[in-house]
Amino acid sequence: MSQVVDIHSHWWAEDWLPEAYWEAMADIIVREMEKGGRDPDPDRVREEYIPTYWDPTGETLLERMDEAGVDHQVVFGLDWGIPLGDPPLSVREYNRTVADFTNDHDELTGFVTVDPRREFAVDLVRTALDDWGMEGLKLHPTSGFHLHDPETYRLLQLCTERDAPVLTDSGPIAAPLYSKYSHPTHVDEVVTDFPELDLVVAHLSLGWWRELLAVADVNVNTRLRVDVSGWQGRAEEYPEEFATAVRRFVDALGADRVHWGTDDPAFDAAYPKEEWLGATRALADRGDEHALTEAELGQVLGGGATKLLDV
Repeated sequence: MSQVVDIHSHWWAEDWLPEAYWEAMADIIVREMEKGGRDPDPDRVREEYIPTYWDPTGETLLERMDEAGVDHQVVFGLDWGIPLGDPPLSVREYNRTVADFTNDHDELTGFVTVDPRREFAVDLVRTALDDWGMEGLKLHPTSGFHLHDPETYRLLQLCTERDAPVLTDSGPIAAPLYSKYSHPTHVDEVVTDFPELDLVVAHLSLGWWRELLAVADVNVNTRLRVDVSGWQGRAEEYPEEFATAVRRFVDALGADRVHWGTDDPAFDAAYPKEEWLGATRALADRGDEHALTEAELGQVLGGGATKLLDV
């Protein structure tokens, strides 16, 4: 059986991210609870629930991998400092912390992350890939940049030269970030200009998955890939849509280019990894045209990622 690889996870602590991020997350949680008919205390959510996401030693990350049966995990930080304000920990220090942590654990792979508009972005990515042992780049366009911006292309060119994969967020996101920058139509220009770049488009672009599928359908001669992270709630509420989407992307790209992921720690409390793995494995138990074969499931859960990451 193939390894289970989580190709999309974060590592957070309080001072590593902007305060505005934690405030926004608390607001989202409160609103989701209100939608479910509950009457949450916003202050309690911020003071008691939000800290459960903080894991400065990485112990929780490793424990949850072991408990859920995840064999390997890609880990990275966040750089939302330009739109939300820089946190106490600098971008360079954050990435070096991730590099040191992942280098200490064979079951982890570290990706560098930085807003391409930072003056030091190219130097940081080069240092992370060449000197710190990091293996790829994570981008968050919803900070306010496009994948096809000149500043971003400098990083994509560097990763192409290093044969390092790039994982980019895609799909709508809540305020105070900007959904328009992560629309999947922007992917088309990148895979056309960088056909030798392994570009993993995260979240199947969520509600825009059909638009991303249209791009994937015609770009079979590129190295476009996708991951299913962030679909936990959507898959639970709309299981037929999830099964259809995964089947269509497997048909378009091949199962070895559709990757399992979580986007944790954001989802683990509400949708534990074990349940998300179970929901994904259930795609092979369906008795309809959307079912995956066992071989295809093995590629999605880790076979394809294992080859991509050379682990």
